[in-house]
Amino acid sequence: MKSINILMFLLVSSTLCLVSFCQSFTWDNNPIVLPTTTHDDNLVLPAVLDQDGDPVKIGKEYIIETPIIEGGSVYLDNIGGHKCPNDVLLHIPYLGLTGDGTPVKFILNDDDLVLREMYAIHIMFSVRTSSTSCVNQTVWKVGDEKDFLVTGGTVGNENTFFKMMKIEMELPDLKNVYKLLYCPPQLVCKDVNGGFDNGYPRLQALEDDPFPFVFVKAKDA
Repeated sequence: MKSINILMFLLVSSTLCLVSFCQSFTWDNNPIVLPTTTHDDNLVLPAVLDQDGDPVKIGKEYIIETPIIEGGSVYLDNIGGHKCPNDVLLHIPYLGLTGDGTPVKFILNDDDLVLREMYAIHIMFSVRTSSTSCVNQTVWKVGDEKDFLVTGGTVGNENTFFKMMKIEMELPDLKNVYKLLYCPPQLVCKDVNGGFDNGYPRLQALEDDPFPFVFVKAKDA
């Protein structure tokens, strides 16, 4: 059954990309197109908005969801037998993979309190753990294996920078939809998409073909 679900996921995700939304927005992953702070030429970049239409705030907790394949949330788990959970995974209700998302916080090396498009930011899971060694293992980065997203990054390390860019989707009841970019220094940004690993849908940094994402305030935020 799992192998059938994997095949269905790959088929559905590629079909949705071709039919539903890949032709409904355009993008440019060149990180030089837009500045990363409001201090460049006094240009104020658009704020990233959540599903309530409010600006996403730095340091507050949000759930990241994708509106495709019946919608699923991003969560943290341990699928590799590591000492600390470090796999960035995605629930896919269409395949019967459901559950709550893990809250995240956005970290910015700037004085702005609002997240803006094309800001260079760090993303970290906001988790409560009794293990002191795992507390510092929550910042997102791109791992060495197939460019899957994992935790274990470091705030301040430019190699763990992500950015966001708004996209337009021709689907009902959707607003404030963004793509997520992995943007290490001196390199062209990569889109964040999804792929399967050991039967689990995981987030992955690819050259193109992004997943759309939305941001929902965490219940306890």
